[in-house]
Amino acid sequence: MKKMLFTLCMMLAAASGWAQEQFQGMWQCEDLRATMVINLAEKNITLKDFEGEETYGYVKGNFNGTWVILKVKKVEEKKALVRMVSDIGYDAQDVEFRLTGEGVMEMRLVGDQVMKTVENGKYVKMPKVAVFKKE
Repeated sequence: MKKMLFTLCMMLAAASGWAQEQFQGMWQCEDLRATMVINLAEKNITLKDFEGEETYGYVKGNFNGTWVILKVKKVEEKKALVRMVSDIGYDAQDVEFRLTGEGVMEMRLVGDQVMKTVENGKYVKMPKVAVFKKE
């Protein structure tokens, strides 16, 4: 019985690690002219403006600042929930990443929307869902 329980725990741990590995790499969104660099498996991405601090990743582009993944809340096979903060530090947004196909991921804003995009020199609400393609 103990052996079977141990084997089951090991299988679940391996599946969890595999799910996190899917959420790695550099992704591009043409609509938002944005780049996302993530590694939800390990906090090892450094931003050049934040020397010495490693993160799970960031999104940078036609936004109100750079958005940094501060916390990984939940990772499943095809989706992950994270907490992002702006590089200024006073805005925060829950974001869900969903893998929708080979090399395609949706970034969905969850709850109150504070992430904004720039259009004609003004900040406007960005779409609740943005599509990123893996580089």
